[in-house]
Amino acid sequence: MPQAILDAVIFLKNNLVDHFVIYFIPLYVLGGRPVAILSAQFLGFRIHLLLPVVVMLDTLQIPLFYYLFDTISKGLFMRKLYERTTKKEKGLQKSRFFHWIRLMGTPGVVAITMLPVKGCGMWSGVLLSKILRLPKQLSYPLLIVGSILGCILLFGVGEAILQLKDLFIN
Repeated sequence: MPQAILDAVIFLKNNLVDHFVIYFIPLYVLGGRPVAILSAQFLGFRIHLLLPVVVMLDTLQIPLFYYLFDTISKGLFMRKLYERTTKKEKGLQKSRFFHWIRLMGTPGVVAITMLPVKGCGMWSGVLLSKILRLPKQLSYPLLIVGSILGCILLFGVGEAILQLKDLFIN
């Protein structure tokens, strides 16, 4: 964890831990889903409080990312880039990356959205949905399922860490 995020966690813990929402939302904004969930879990908050809040915050990001991607794609630079890539479409279709993306398909949107690593999450899930040209009616549920599964994965990791701590300390 970078030092700035660690400092923010310690500051918020010392000053705002009694106020769940005031503590949790800045952590989510600064460090993302993994930092917010794991730190809140280590402070004793339970899944029935965290899961709905995280899924709501993740879901609120989806329209923002669609708007950003739509705005960027309508820019002059993106139009010229698109024109250039359409000329090379045949070569692109033979590439490994394009093949990998096509193979992942809709389950790939869920997988990329749920993974708690840099480069994955809601931003990447929306981008993959756009690349695959999935309709929003299909991609929204896939992104939300990815968020829920990602939360469950993080809760499992946090619980395992807490169990190991108890095992070695007690």
